[in-house]
Amino acid sequence: MRPSWLLLFLLLCQGLLPWALGQNVPAQERTVRNLEGQLNRAKALEEQSQRRIRILNQELSRLSTRVENLLKEKARLEGEITRLERERAALSRQIAQLKEEIRRTEGRIAQLEKDLESLKERLQALMRSLHREKAGRYLPLLRAQSFTDLAVRARWVGYISRQDADLVRTLQTTLKALREERERLSLLLADLTAKEKALGETQRALEEQKKELEATLSSLEREAQGKRALLREALQERQRLQAELAQLQARVLAERQRLLELKRLEEERRRQEEERRRREAERRQAAAQPAPREASVVVPPPPLPAAVGRLAFPIPGGRILVPYGQEGPFQVIQGPAPGSPVQAAAEGYVAGILYLPNLGYTVMLVHTETLSTVYTNLQEPLVQEGQRVERGQLLGYTGGGLLIRPEELEFRVAVRIGGETRFVDPSAYY
Repeated sequence: MRPSWLLLFLLLCQGLLPWALGQNVPAQERTVRNLEGQLNRAKALEEQSQRRIRILNQELSRLSTRVENLLKEKARLEGEITRLERERAALSRQIAQLKEEIRRTEGRIAQLEKDLESLKERLQALMRSLHREKAGRYLPLLRAQSFTDLAVRARWVGYISRQDADLVRTLQTTLKALREERERLSLLLADLTAKEKALGETQRALEEQKKELEATLSSLEREAQGKRALLREALQERQRLQAELAQLQARVLAERQRLLELKRLEEERRRQEEERRRREAERRQAAAQPAPREASVVVPPPPLPAAVGRLAFPIPGGRILVPYGQEGPFQVIQGPAPGSPVQAAAEGYVAGILYLPNLGYTVMLVHTETLSTVYTNLQEPLVQEGQRVERGQLLGYTGGGLLIRPEELEFRVAVRIGGETRFVDPSAYY
């Protein structure tokens, strides 16, 4: 867009904005308040998310500490169980050795009892023999060939008797010792068996504790997994809230700046309105004075460039509802119905597009260096900025603004005379 026409477009905006600002400032204040309320709610949600994340981290830390302690307890139990298994294995070996020793002792006892019975039978036989021969005790002496033979016989019989008696006593002593040894081994075996049983019960109790501990660890691990899943969700939610919070903060800042600009423009509008009223009062005061004798000369709008020709009426089938100058430097053209088509008055290009909620879309066409046309109260335009348009080409439809009736169009014609750009009556160019 060329500089001179950019200036014209800005002047046009200054002419349109004062009408809409009185309505836009309260709406903009409501928008800012709504956004600030959303921002405060988003901050509260983000703080809740932060607290939830802190709580989850604390709970995960407690769970980790508890799991670490339980793992240490599990390692201690496993070490204790291993020690008990070694002790039980050693006791089992001792018990096996004792059983083998008891078996050998019982075998020796059985053999000694058998030998003792045999000796007892021999002694009993000897006693019976001596008893039978008691009456003839001297018979061997009579049968002896000599005194020496008699002495030898008597001594030999006595020796055999003493030897058998000593052997019996020795066997009895050994048998008693073996029985005592068997009793001692049996007591020791019973003691080791009781110890082995006690160790087994202790080991089973420790294994039960280990199972309970493993179940607790499994439960804690599932709980920790759930907490970690909740933490991931909370972190994602916080990230989403932070992104939304950043967007809201940017929007609030932009809307506040826009509100400040609207207030500034509103203040400028008031100043201009006061200035206008002052000039109007001066004009009325001047009009009340006697008119000069010479009539003032009305300068007609300049002729259109030959390349443009006459302007096409902006709304086919429409009519002029409000003439130029009655409500402002424009015509109000009424279309046949709401959403009437709006066409280009002449060939040219789209120099600018402006949107105001109360006035809808405004499209400015530049036809020559000295001529442009402006169309206000359009719905979304069917042309784009910088696009070439033909005479009669469809620009859009009426009904885009809130303060202008949907079948009406505000139409302006701007011309440049010398170094000044101004709006003129479009009726001079139809």
